[in-house]
Amino acid sequence: MRNSIAFALSFALIVAASPALAQKKRGPGKPTPAQTSENCKEFAGDQLEACKAVGTYLDLWKLQKWPEVKKLIHPKTIEEIATVNKNLGRERHRMAPWFWAKEDFLLTNWKVASIEDFALGTVVIHTTEQSYRVEEDGFAEDEPNAYLAGKIGGRWMVVDRRSGGGGFDARSIRTMMKDHLDPAPEAKEPEAAQAKEAPAAP
Repeated sequence: MRNSIAFALSFALIVAASPALAQKKRGPGKPTPAQTSENCKEFAGDQLEACKAVGTYLDLWKLQKWPEVKKLIHPKTIEEIATVNKNLGRERHRMAPWFWAKEDFLLTNWKVASIEDFALGTVVIHTTEQSYRVEEDGFAEDEPNAYLAGKIGGRWMVVDRRSGGGGFDARSIRTMMKDHLDPAPEAKEPEAAQAKEAPAAP
């Protein structure tokens, strides 16, 4: 009788545990290799440096190395994240991937789609990305995103992110970031514009 009761209890525990085992998520899997070198090799100058900054940020994001990720985010943006946290009690900000990785999504792969020079010497890097969706326990493919990179203290950092491929507003950048970026090199005037006019004949 005692053995029968023990068997029944064991069987009940197995049956009760089965749904939990069936619902176990597969997760994002092993991180993909770093993509920065491959994606940035065709660029030069400021575009190359901006690409390397954003690429390193994205590669560290995949690895969930949040302290290193934060070091690549512009100080002004870090201040914005802190303000959001103060107001909402959580870091729900588009440039805080450590917040989204908990319950929403985690970047798993990326590639550069295009790069363009932008306002105040900034550079915009357009990407397509793959991410693991926590709730669905699946992957979203070819998601367009854009990152704004700027230089401060001679170092390129990630300033902002736009999901869905949306663009940045040059006027807003000039207004809000003019005191938070290194001065952009002035464009060289054409030689003809620099030349002094010859004195008029008497």
